[in-house]
Amino acid sequence: MAITINSTRENNTDQTVYFSIDFDGDKKWHGDIPKDADPQEWFDANEDTIKAQILRKQYPEADVPQLEDKTALESFEAWIAGGAKNAEITETRITPAQPAVDAVMGERQVVVESEVEEEVSTTEIVEVDGKYVEKTTTETVKKQVSTPQVVKHKLFDEAGEEIGEHEVPVMESFEVSPAVEAVEETSETVVVRAETVVEKVAWKDTAE
Repeated sequence: MAITINSTRENNTDQTVYFSIDFDGDKKWHGDIPKDADPQEWFDANEDTIKAQILRKQYPEADVPQLEDKTALESFEAWIAGGAKNAEITETRITPAQPAVDAVMGERQVVVESEVEEEVSTTEIVEVDGKYVEKTTTETVKKQVSTPQVVKHKLFDEAGEEIGEHEVPVMESFEVSPAVEAVEETSETVVVRAETVVEKVAWKDTAE
């Protein structure tokens, strides 16, 4: 018999069974089973499940595919026989097509930036020969000026008499958002997980 019951311990709702199993060497482990179950019968009936669980403990990083018409244990053993390798996982990433988009144009008044000179006066009170004198200092400074551009036209009244000038703004078009070229759909296959060999972990017996 592959499984030998060593001892049992009754709990409130189940029982813990300590057992030995001859599976890739002698191993001692334990498991909780229904309180009213016969330990030997239960473990004999679930032997393949116990063996698969042992393999899972020894290969904790295993990614075992379930083979068609095979049990979980048979699939696990086939995975080990194949080199204990987690298969490469790839993923296809698709970038959807994008239609071409025309540039969006707007219109605004032409503004000319220019540099002008301006006289700036500052006033301060200073003491001169014991007297307080208000002194004004003038200096020429340069500054940037934004000038909206207009075209001046003569303005007439309903009788045809010239009565002044009318200013018409000089307008220009500008790009609000640039044109976007059409993009075809593309797909790329990338490796999400490389093929890896899973190391076997040494078995540690359960102490009763």
